[in-house]
Amino acid sequence: MKPLLFKTLLFSIAMAAITAILKYAAVIPAIHDQWHLMLVFYFVLTTFILYQLLKALRKTMRNFITIFLSMTVLRMILFTAVILLYAFLIQHDDSRNVVGFTLTFSVYYLLFTTWEIVMIVSGIRKNKNLNNEKF
Repeated sequence: MKPLLFKTLLFSIAMAAITAILKYAAVIPAIHDQWHLMLVFYFVLTTFILYQLLKALRKTMRNFITIFLSMTVLRMILFTAVILLYAFLIQHDDSRNVVGFTLTFSVYYLLFTTWEIVMIVSGIRKNKNLNNEKF
């Protein structure tokens, strides 16, 4: 768990540095003002999901696939709900702010999903039992 937490924390810090440079030095107004809270949200959620998936990798491939698909569906529902709640309940009158939130949230989604895939693939490569298992 510690290496996973450390690597994900380093990734999140790198994302924070890049975002801060783009937001404040390059002055990209599309980045939402609450980007740092989104990063914390993604860090916590990605660490939890990766821990569950890598734990499932130690069992069988069927178990991993079931948990992977379940986590993917739940994550998509949660992320869609967050965007819709923000758009309709919090900032329903400021469309520019909603677009910035949605763009920032979506870019972080793509980046953290890519990070998740990299970590899962490395976990599969390390687990020799899964490489020989038939589906």
